Amino acid sequence: MDVISSFRNSEHSCCLKLCHAYSFKRSCLFLLLFLLVPVVFLGVATLIIIFVMKPQKPVFSLQDVSVDSYKLNAYSGSTLFVSSVITLTLNAQNHNKIGIWYTPSHLEALYDGLPIGTIQIPGFLQPAHSSNVTMQTRLLFPCVNASQIIGEASIQEDSRKNMFQMKIVGDVGAHLLVFHIILLKIKVGLECDINIDYEELTNRNEVHNTTGSFPASFPTNTQSLFMNCTWALYM
Repeated sequence: MDVISSFRNSEHSCCLKLCHAYSFKRSCLFLLLFLLVPVVFLGVATLIIIFVMKPQKPVFSLQDVSVDSYKLNAYSGSTLFVSSVITLTLNAQNHNKIGIWYTPSHLEALYDGLPIGTIQIPGFLQPAHSSNVTMQTRLLFPCVNASQIIGEASIQEDSRKNMFQMKIVGDVGAHLLVFHIILLKIKVGLECDINIDYEELTNRNEVHNTTGSFPASFPTNTQSLFMNCTWALYM
């Protein structure tokens, strides 16, 4: 009887182990399917966008730069600090078959790798096949050491002399829309190089050298301003 009882217990134990092993494999299979389904769906949606809709890069062009206000503060008799608010007016064109909704974002303005300001980008929509969407962003410089920038620019080689070089970097969230339905959420990594010849601006009287706050603007087709932007898409 002891032998029979021991055999039955051993058989029962083996059955339990087999059941646990089967249950574990089934759980792993369900987990794998749960992870693969979103990936497959995302891949199919991406292929549809690429091969069926044939997306093109949206085009942004700078229409106007408006200096809303600036303030000059001198410390120790020689160091000059500038605080300013600048509005950039952009024209957005979207030749795609789908609309693009950009979420509100903040970008960083860098000089020599160090943050000197921020850009506030409002949320806005680029409808499909649109060519004349106007969007305004605000560039905020809380406190910039103008004496240091001018001093460093004056010792550069001739091609870069008197040139203020700034970089704008950051990510902007975007939703791809079809019939007002969000098809895909992506991120747009933006990097812009901006070169401003401050000496030419002064010579052309495009910006007046006045202490205080004032509104002013200058055309973007001037040779004193150059901007080149590149961007990349992220999922």
